Amino acid sequence: MLPEALSRIAAEAGVAVVETAGTDHWALFGEQVASWLARDGQAAQADLARLAETEAALRAAVDASSRTIAARHAMAWQGRFTAVLEQLTAEERHPAAAHLQRLVRDHSAGGAPAAPAPGVIAGENVRLQADHGSLTVGLVNGDVNFNSPFQPDPAQG
Repeated sequence: MLPEALSRIAAEAGVAVVETAGTDHWALFGEQVASWLARDGQAAQADLARLAETEAALRAAVDASSRTIAARHAMAWQGRFTAVLEQLTAEERHPAAAHLQRLVRDHSAGGAPAAPAPGVIAGENVRLQADHGSLTVGLVNGDVNFNSPFQPDPAQG
């Protein structure tokens, strides 16, 4: 299992693949991601084909299904990045993760900054609940619905 910081980098890279797909940055970013994933140059073609499948799926997605498809692809790419990092030796992991982080920073489509860890990428409903006067927050890209607003106890005012 990867340390949290490396898992976060893998998650950010998965999101970057989805956010960059179909943009002007896509061709170069995709080639560099495939090269990073191959590590030894042998699997680059297979990863380029997977990246093309991701781009095609995201372009074909419409309406509400697009969020679900984007989340699914982001998680799949996160898994792929994680698998590569897990196969590396301890000495190789940090330089490889730093390289991946630079790729994401240099070629991502922009938009909102990546959420700091811990983070959740979800393609469906997520429920955040705060109890006993606590607060919960999240970055939302979509609809928000509130149910029964907070009512303080009489002792709280």
